[in-house]
Amino acid sequence: MRCTASVRLFASVASAAVVAGLSAPAWAADTGATQIEEIVVTAQKREQKLQDVPVAVSAFNQKQLAVQAVQSLTDLNAKSPNVVLAPVGAYPYASAFFIRGLGFADVESTFEPAVGVEMNGVYLARNSGALQDFFDVDSVEILRGPQGTLYGRNTIGGVVSVRTKFPTVGQPYSGDVQATVGDRGRAEGRLAVNLPVTDIFAARVSLLYKDYDGYFHNATLNKTQGDNETLSGRVTLVLSPNEVFDSTLVADADRERGSGNPFRNASLPGNVYYNFSPDTGTSTPIVPAGNSNPKDPYTVYDNTPIYAHIDTWGLAWTNNIHVPIGTITAVTGYREFNDHVLSDYDGSAINFFAALRDQNHQQFSQEIRLAGKAGRQLDYVVGAYYLNQHYEITNAQSGLIYGTATPAQIANQRNIAWALFGQADYHVTDELTLTAGGRYSDEKKTFNNQPLFFPVSMAYSDTWTNFSPKLGASYKFNSDLMAYASWSKGFRAGGYNGRAATFTSAGPYGSETVSAFEVGVKTDLFERRVQLNAAAFTNDYSNMQTGSQGLTSAGVYESIIANAGEARISGAEAEAIWLVGGGWRLNATLSHLDAHYIKNFTDLTSDGINNPTDNSDLPLPFAPKWSGSAGFTYEHELSFGTLSVNANAVYMDNLYTTSGVLDRTSDVNVRPANTLFDGAVTLTAQQGWHVTLWGKNLTDKAVINNTFDLGALGNLRIYQPPRTWGLDLGYKF
Repeated sequence: MRCTASVRLFASVASAAVVAGLSAPAWAADTGATQIEEIVVTAQKREQKLQDVPVAVSAFNQKQLAVQAVQSLTDLNAKSPNVVLAPVGAYPYASAFFIRGLGFADVESTFEPAVGVEMNGVYLARNSGALQDFFDVDSVEILRGPQGTLYGRNTIGGVVSVRTKFPTVGQPYSGDVQATVGDRGRAEGRLAVNLPVTDIFAARVSLLYKDYDGYFHNATLNKTQGDNETLSGRVTLVLSPNEVFDSTLVADADRERGSGNPFRNASLPGNVYYNFSPDTGTSTPIVPAGNSNPKDPYTVYDNTPIYAHIDTWGLAWTNNIHVPIGTITAVTGYREFNDHVLSDYDGSAINFFAALRDQNHQQFSQEIRLAGKAGRQLDYVVGAYYLNQHYEITNAQSGLIYGTATPAQIANQRNIAWALFGQADYHVTDELTLTAGGRYSDEKKTFNNQPLFFPVSMAYSDTWTNFSPKLGASYKFNSDLMAYASWSKGFRAGGYNGRAATFTSAGPYGSETVSAFEVGVKTDLFERRVQLNAAAFTNDYSNMQTGSQGLTSAGVYESIIANAGEARISGAEAEAIWLVGGGWRLNATLSHLDAHYIKNFTDLTSDGINNPTDNSDLPLPFAPKWSGSAGFTYEHELSFGTLSVNANAVYMDNLYTTSGVLDRTSDVNVRPANTLFDGAVTLTAQQGWHVTLWGKNLTDKAVINNTFDLGALGNLRIYQPPRTWGLDLGYKF
């Protein structure tokens, strides 16, 4: 069987957990030792203890984020099982998140993400803008597997939920200030202040400034690239006049100015780009290397003064009314995102292909839900959701590929979606709980596209509907051991091809669906000094939205999207925490994936003719067979404060960052297996000050972020950061 390793992994971990869980009272260690803290999550749209939720979810509270010096969501990459968190290549502000082998790595606004990201309860409809610098963050939850019932559209891979810190009414005036210096001109400042306005009203103000020089050397322009200057702010207002009603408004804004990340030329012999620059290994580059080192992954040769200017702001307004039958929650969200990005798409000193994206995206969302109990045996959540989003883009392209012309694609789309959802947990006994739920979704999209060289645009409109059910059961053997099983469905909305170079290739394409089965165990062992959770799953995907590059009759390359695939992704995963004692805390994860196409009739010939062939032998991208992490935290009390040391190692197997016909003959799309090491040492004084020295990628390993192909033109590549470090000096008052 293809999934033998997954079955063995889950069976081994689950058996050990069950045996230990049923015999845990035999533990004979020091009973006065610290227990693993209880973490409260909102994975099921209501507050529950992490170990009581029959869902595969990893949670990181503010202490865990601080001790690891987490700078952004990408620092949690692979620290949750079967989770890949990375940026989208040249767009470091956009998320390329993959959970259990399914995700999305593009910035085009007509394409729907497969992993949902929400900020303070507001779903971010686009992955652009989802990767902001962390500051003043309270918690992160990563839900693995389809979450269609409670979270809806575009969560077939899972959900990443971020919550920032809120003020507490009645708290005294307090705050935290921190300055950071580090590698490559790193200079950062953070400030957060709690303001007790009245007995029923409180505010929190947070500010971040960051300046970084970057780590790419452009040999053609003789300058450093990858620089970034960020200014972010957030104001949180909390009103709590009584025990019946509370209201929280979060307003945030972010301004980023920098170059973005430049491309390396990874083209192969026979590609148009192969001789353009020396980093391909060619012996006859059109522009020689000179004094530069073409083998250095952080040396680039493009001649375009690239830049990425990002502006985003948003509101998240949550109101809770506690009524006799439960709690009514209304979450209102608005976000606006603007990006102005110039990219060099040949990665060389030749003016062959460049593109300037000018995009505006706006979204408004409203969710209303009721979470309550009916008697002693029934817990439920019911609700309704509405989303209205619009984007418009002008994508101007230039270079020798177009001769003297500078054509532009102009497109826009309006998307209106609504849904009704509900989930009920029926407690048959104190041990056995049965779960049933469902979500009905309706999507309408109106798309307008004026392709390159076309004098007019064409309008398109279509509607998609979906029903995503869920059934499950959980059984608590005792207060420290729970097992669960679930079956659910989810969908990724259909849409239009935002990169269509002709009227006929715009679509529409249909929705992608998943049918998922999962079993798992959650345990607190040895008087809650060991926590061991494990899950095994099989996900069947239908009508997969697959993409390829092709030629139009005019010789213009375009992206083509079709429902051409079916896939099965099976796997197993485990995560563990062990409070050893004496100030030591160990953590580990282990994951296995078996991801393969059942069929894949994507047209990958790039010849402009619709002649798809069976490509089911090709790999799925960002689906490493094995991955895992291991780390420790050590805390020691000193006469003046606390010393904390944290270190983590993260392993990821070979994975493909792009899937295409090249994978049959070349490993150009492969990110080789790697192990990365992070660490942080913190001194916290009783007087309130703290100093942290942290480092990422401590062994300075060159790791490919992603490689993507442009058909016969060639392949371009982005590398992840080399070794980075920082020294934080902070004070709490």
